[in-house]
Amino acid sequence: MIDKKLGYSLKTQKLIDKLCRIAERKSYTLKKKEAEETILKTYDLFDLKRPKKIVWLTHITEEFIDSASSASSAYRAYSASSASSAYRAYRASRASSAYRASSAYRASRAYSAYSASSAYRASSASSAYRAYRAFSAYSASRASIDYDFDYTVCNFEYLQNPEKYKPNENDKKFFEYSELIIKAKELGLGYFCDYEDVLYLVPTPIISYNEEEEYHNEKKPAIYWKDGEELYYLKGVKLEKKWWKKIVKDKMTVEEVFAIDNIEHRRIAFEYMDKIKMKDLKDYKVLDKQIDDKGNKMQILSFTVQNMDEPLKFYNCICPSSKREYFVGTNENTCIEAKNASWGLENVKYINEW
Repeated sequence: MIDKKLGYSLKTQKLIDKLCRIAERKSYTLKKKEAEETILKTYDLFDLKRPKKIVWLTHITEEFIDSASSASSAYRAYSASSASSAYRAYRASRASSAYRASSAYRASRAYSAYSASSAYRASSASSAYRAYRAFSAYSASRASIDYDFDYTVCNFEYLQNPEKYKPNENDKKFFEYSELIIKAKELGLGYFCDYEDVLYLVPTPIISYNEEEEYHNEKKPAIYWKDGEELYYLKGVKLEKKWWKKIVKDKMTVEEVFAIDNIEHRRIAFEYMDKIKMKDLKDYKVLDKQIDDKGNKMQILSFTVQNMDEPLKFYNCICPSSKREYFVGTNENTCIEAKNASWGLENVKYINEW
């Protein structure tokens, strides 16, 4: 029955809440044997032969990425079964006004909205999705046990309120598969794939974000596996552990900060640096200061660092879209000249920047 306020069933809302609770976990107990058996049942569901060997990895490795590129046979069977009347109706009517008014669509959109909430931000579309993106391993997404959880919600709501199309056995099997995947997630499994009769399993990583949904943690790795890989991020910028520690503890000198080649690393280091240190720079000067058409400050800073005879000059500005503060090396003496030079332009008038 469709809830008038939600636009879809209360049972579907409970499923959405459950998925969000799983995603927002900051700790869990990995139950390997139970997780193994749960994934193996997905092979049984589609009458597939179970892999002969099971290998647990502590985190995403090159071995896993290489294996995941072929995707799992269980996943392929799952994809084939999803070509059911529910899935076909969903795919065929995504752009139609009729579908956009359906309870299944509203339920899937509600779940998508949860992905931007503080509760679900622990993994956005999924912690596995975030982790594979951090590793630039697109192929691993197809082995993620969180893959297409929004479809799971849509399918479940369709089973509750089929409206025009009547569910068939494939629709029910689709959700049986989804239930196994959800259970595996609860047991601590983060990824799976099979290759050459070997089933590779990886635990769920713990992931931290800030309010802007960037990888971020000032106290510990932003992405890590227990007894496995650790990845350090500040405001979406990946850093080596030693530099992450120096930055969060403000242990870098001003010279060290401005000597950083990577502009994003330099930006983060400066943001965490006590600005009073700027007074320690030799020959520190503000050569020009202006306000852009968005009301943001611009300035040209000049100073001398150790072992250099010529002063360094930086164009200090605020990005009008992200509001991030940058220090861009320049040879110019005015803000407008430096701004134009940073884009390789001359004599430009900026109107309504974004």
